[in-house]
Amino acid sequence: MRTLTIGNNEYIIEFSIEASLHKECIDTVTGLMTNVAMAKSKADIRALISAMSNVPQTALHMLHAGLLEHQPGLTIEKTKSILKEYMVERKGKEDGNYYSLMELLLEDMENDDFFEMIGLDKMFQTNSEEAEEMNKPKKPQDHKKKSSTKVTEK
Repeated sequence: MRTLTIGNNEYIIEFSIEASLHKECIDTVTGLMTNVAMAKSKADIRALISAMSNVPQTALHMLHAGLLEHQPGLTIEKTKSILKEYMVERKGKEDGNYYSLMELLLEDMENDDFFEMIGLDKMFQTNSEEAEEMNKPKKPQDHKKKSSTKVTEK
């Protein structure tokens, strides 16, 4: 949980129940994280760059989801206004871009145990274990005794 001062207002950002129920946030964040985790080839990196072009929308939905816990009924249009004010105030500064805001919000998600709440940590753990199993070298089986099946007639 964090408090952001934007304009003359303080906004509490918390990634809890309300954020976990915000589909657009879940879709954009999981999509981005999946693309990052899977980027290994040049084609994958092109897909990652394509996903990165969606950073402004991702930052918007993340901010919206983070605000919902303490501002029930907040509309996406009001969040856009808050986001615009945030960007104008920070223009020319190191954190005055969508990517920096997204990094800040991802840090908050981690601190609020958001990824555990939605099960994303388990999904990556399962996928990682499956990938490890697939990448293990095959062990020769010629040391095992062959089983034979005989058919006996009566």
